[in-house]
Amino acid sequence: MANGAGGSISPFLTICTAPRATIRRIVDTDPKRNVIALAAVGSGISALASQWSKALVNNANLSVLWPIWVAVTVAIQAALGVLFLFISGAVLKWSGSLLGGGASRVEVRAALAWSQVPAIAGAIFFLIAVLLGVPIPVPTPGTLPQIDPAFYKVMAVEGVLGIWGMVVWLKCLAEVHRFSAWRALAATMIPGLIALAAIGFIVFVVGRLTGHH
Repeated sequence: MANGAGGSISPFLTICTAPRATIRRIVDTDPKRNVIALAAVGSGISALASQWSKALVNNANLSVLWPIWVAVTVAIQAALGVLFLFISGAVLKWSGSLLGGGASRVEVRAALAWSQVPAIAGAIFFLIAVLLGVPIPVPTPGTLPQIDPAFYKVMAVEGVLGIWGMVVWLKCLAEVHRFSAWRALAATMIPGLIALAAIGFIVFVVGRLTGHH
């Protein structure tokens, strides 16, 4: 199919323009489609872009083992991306259910993975810009870095893609849980708020205990 989830390119485009309809087609046909690959590529390409930009800033001190280091870093980040996908899928399945959502873990993982498409596009764009020679600001202690206007343009594009990626993520999570994007935002905030409350409680208890000695 040229315009459905069965097409080879269509979902990668329409996930950015019609996220709810696209993720619904995906989870209704094959919710596991490309999920692992997207999770791995998303983290891997970001690691590659980061390592390459650091190398261009500090190329005088590159080791002969740098390519191996980059390959290992990318592989580790890709693996962590897949691990994060499964952990986040379980957590957001739970937090969404607290708000009345009915998505399965597989469906939440699909929403997580496919909503990374704008971020992957941003990482690829940044990597291409770096390879084409866009100067990267070098922080110097005590002085403000000199920033080339071209870098501002790159960051503007990255910002737009980042904001839209968040919108896509909320719409995808909302669709698989079958509730509103606002409720999806609340579902993403619940785990963080619980973690902050737990940390605060632990700090309070430790402080009280150590204060008695």
